[in-house]
This record gives sequence, structure tokens and C-alpha cells, in this order.
Amino acid sequence: MLRRHGIALDALRPHAERLREREPDAAAQLLAQSDGHPLHELLLLDGGLVELLTGAGIERSLGLYVDGPNGPVLACAWALAPNEAAHVGLRRAVVDEHGNRAWVFGLPGSFGLAGISDVGHAVVGNLLRPAAAGPGVVGSAALRRVLAAADMMQARAVIETVDLADGRNWMLADGQNFLGFEQLGGERLLTRVGHKTGHVHANHCFDPSLRQREALPRSAPSFRRLELATTIYVQKRPTTAEAVLAFFDEVEAAAFADAEARASTLLAVELLTGRALWRRDAGAAFEHVALKSHDIR
Repeated sequence: MLRRHGIALDALRPHAERLREREPDAAAQLLAQSDGHPLHELLLLDGGLVELLTGAGIERSLGLYVDGPNGPVLACAWALAPNEAAHVGLRRAVVDEHGNRAWVFGLPGSFGLAGISDVGHAVVGNLLRPAAAGPGVVGSAALRRVLAAADMMQARAVIETVDLADGRNWMLADGQNFLGFEQLGGERLLTRVGHKTGHVHANHCFDPSLRQREALPRSAPSFRRLELATTIYVQKRPTTAEAVLAFFDEVEAAAFADAEARASTLLAVELLTGRALWRRDAGAAFEHVALKSHDIR
């Protein structure tokens, strides 16, 4: 991807050094899985950095939070390259220097796209693209910190204090609380509070002040995806993991005639039942995971 845009791998070195300086344990974890690759090359798996450097629309996504009969559901759909989607999974991974683990959804050898901590909070980080690189670490490394937090308040504190190089829409929930943040580099705003109200977000900022710091042009697929999602959500009102994932498929089919443009990598988590449902791509079967068997709460 970088080569196609005339960008050398060395452009990732400053981000690798910053990660090594500020998150040494995270950097060490990546290197332990590297098969000899240097740290900056491993950061190719972080879509936020690649998009920041190239401007390419990758890891397009749509996040949704709803409250239903089984309790709140936090879910997301991602449009990934086929060779990436084939390797996505929901796995147990170490998330701090003490060896604590969490459920992480994403590619092996990366910090992940979303996850569920063992103390009960879950997080999704939709990509946002700042006009210029921020002063912090890659967004997926911050996601790892969120999953290592001891509770929802500490997870919130991570988002409120850790600056990013790229940008994220954070959707954070624990079954009793929901918080939505938009963050570009070192600037972030709390944009949604309340666990009873549904919330949908894609890959562009809602907040007018953050839009001034957002890269141009903004993602046309993001606006299209959100427009259809808002309309279909009002019609369907999905409230369970199965219904939410069916909702994603309906949105994507309505938004994009080209099946390759659709977000077909799916994850939904029922926060109170401790149940996750996920799929690699449109041709794969759904997989069920009982999170509570690993003491999620």
C-alpha cells in the first residue's frame, strides 16, 4: 500500500520509535510475534497509520451501539482487503506488562480493531483521519491500553489522556454505561453519553470543531454508509447480536452495488450475556464465543 503511493517504509520509523518510547511493553509484544521483522514494518498492520500517510480509504467501518432485551450490544462492520479479512479472528491476547489478557478482534500480530476486557468493558475504534499526524501513538496501541484498564473509568481515562498519531471514533461500553469519543491526534471530544440510546458512527467526524482538523477530502463511502445506516436503523431497530449483524449486511448491500466495497467483517458483543458473534467475511460462517467462560465479568 505504501509503495503504491510512493512512500517508503522508513516513513513508519518515527512512529515505531515513539511507540518504543511511550509503550515499551506494547512494542516488545509486537516484536515477539514479528518473525524477525523490524518494529516499523509491523506497524503496516495498523490501518490508521497507513491511511494517515497515504490518504487511502482503508478499514472503512460502521459501528453501532444499541440496548436490547439481552442488554446492550456493541458491534462493528469493517471493509477489509480480502487477504486481511481471511486472517481476522477473535483471540485471547496479552494487553499489559503483567500478562493480563483480553479478547482482541483483528489480525494476528496487530493490536486489534476492537476488543472486550476481562472486567467487562468493550471498545471499538473506527478510523478517523487527521489533516496532520498527531503527537501520540498509533490508535491500536491506545486500544490495547483501554483493554488493559481495570474498569470503565480507567478505560475512559486512557482515551482522555493518551494522544494519537492518527484518529479514532471510540465507542466504549460496559453494559451499564456508554461513551462515544471523537479523537484526532491530541484533540478529543466526548460526543455521546448514555447507555439507553442507540448510536451509529462511521469514518468521519460529527463535531464541527474537529471537522476543521480532519483530512480532506472526507470519505464519501463513510457518508454513504452512515446515511443508509441511519435510515435502516429507524426502520429495523435491531436489538440483538444476530439482528445487528443482519442490519450491517442490509446497510452494506443498500449502500454499495460492488460487493468488494462492502463491510463484511463483523463483530457483535452482548455485554450482559457475555456472548460474541463474529464473521471474517461474507462467505464465512458466523462464529459464537462465550466470553463469560473466561470470566469477562
